[in-house]
Amino acid sequence: MNRKQYGKRKRLRKRKIKRLMIAYLLRAIVILIPIIMMILMVCGCLYIYERFTKEDEKVNKYTDIYTDRNAGNDAAPVASTENNAPGFCVVVDAGHGGIDGGTVSGKAVEKDINLSVAWKLKAILENDNIEVILTRSSDENISLADRTSVANDSNADFFISLHCNYYEEDARIAGLECYYDNSSATESKRYAESIIDAVSLSEDIETRHAKTEGYYVLRNTQMPAVLVEMGFLSNYSESQKLLDDDYQESLAQRIAEGISNEIKRAENL
Repeated sequence: MNRKQYGKRKRLRKRKIKRLMIAYLLRAIVILIPIIMMILMVCGCLYIYERFTKEDEKVNKYTDIYTDRNAGNDAAPVASTENNAPGFCVVVDAGHGGIDGGTVSGKAVEKDINLSVAWKLKAILENDNIEVILTRSSDENISLADRTSVANDSNADFFISLHCNYYEEDARIAGLECYYDNSSATESKRYAESIIDAVSLSEDIETRHAKTEGYYVLRNTQMPAVLVEMGFLSNYSESQKLLDDDYQESLAQRIAEGISNEIKRAENL
């Protein structure tokens, strides 16, 4: 075999090896593609399952802590069911909910904070023999009209809506604020001021003012009504406090004291 033929065979052999390598590579890719797709589908299913499981746990957390006397029921009760019928009824409105998350800052989601404090406030007021009705007891979206209807249809004595504030122009601003409809809403004003006074006694909760604002839920309720902005999520320090369970408990306790103080003051007139 001369050198020319040898070189030709060598080149043919290299081409054959190259074609075989490409063929095996293509086969490997064809096999790997469905495997990768299956892995991604499984991961996606696991992610969706975990997300919905956590959401259910988040909702159940509130009902498990504060409604042990109703254990075993699928739906959390909205109103107090004490045998000794309370003489005063408060509607507690946890602002936002469902697809309406309200203000969001990092891990701080307004709708969740509002609901958590609402359940805590409910438990504290009921312990003081005050009937409490929640406009929402879980993470659900409720219209403003429905929220006021709950209060008006129940002939409640007082309405309080819980929210978190946000001021993007100055992240240093912090503190709880309480709103009532207008200057002629004298009963609402007294509740707002009583809540501010009670909260201001706490060393770790900063307060601002009681002020007027024509919010829908304040204008359309047929009883004294206030809206509490519990703090500014735009302020990092305060947003972290609002995520803390003990801080929420302290907030609920002080707000409840403000409500109870005004009820007692009105009864003694």
